[in-house]
Amino acid sequence: MGSGMTDRKEVMAERLREARIKAGYASAGAAAAAFGFGGSTLTSHENGTRTFDVETAVRYGKAFKINPGLLLGLDAIDVPAFRIDRAPPSKKITIIGAVEAGVWRERTEWPESERYDIEVGYSIVPNAERFGLVVEGYSMDKVFPPGSELECIRVYRGSQEPQDGDLVVVERRQHDLRETTCKRLRKRDDKWELHCESTKPEFQTPIPLGSPDNEHFGDDGIDVIGIVVRAFQNHYEQRRRG
Repeated sequence: MGSGMTDRKEVMAERLREARIKAGYASAGAAAAAFGFGGSTLTSHENGTRTFDVETAVRYGKAFKINPGLLLGLDAIDVPAFRIDRAPPSKKITIIGAVEAGVWRERTEWPESERYDIEVGYSIVPNAERFGLVVEGYSMDKVFPPGSELECIRVYRGSQEPQDGDLVVVERRQHDLRETTCKRLRKRDDKWELHCESTKPEFQTPIPLGSPDNEHFGDDGIDVIGIVVRAFQNHYEQRRRG
């Protein structure tokens, strides 16, 4: 028998004995006679040579006006601290698609077979959901040359919300088509706008945006779905493999 059970037996015996005395019964025999308990049984429970079950604890509790749970010594049981096993932090993110202004697709995320991992280090935003995108095109080439890989965090209301000046990932919708791009989020008075930072004149017009964290997902509209945290360039080899 383990030491934990031995300690609990001692707690049960001591509490039962104290409860009987506080109830005004000087001996186990006197309490047994008053309530119809077996004298030897109550004595053995009080000296710890025998344990008692829940039903018996309820009977003792009613007789001596004490919570049966205390008599059972449940609070004296050592329980290991509850622990949630979490996946260890990763230095890698998965590139799941591309950002490219003016290109509309039926699906913006690549199939599993086309995705790949890059090592970027541990997250600088605790508990954020991370994902990666590769830059295609020139709508943000003053900041991210084509081929740059972006570490992004998912936007959630109340936790990860974009702020004025952030570089953000934007999804625009036209019925069944999607365009995923990167833009600079700017606030003008009480209105939000999305700005390209491009060497190409065709990308210079700001795009109005209602709220940077709105949750409307209709057939048509525009949403900020991510915030760019870091960018990486590979000058040695083309990472993406067909």
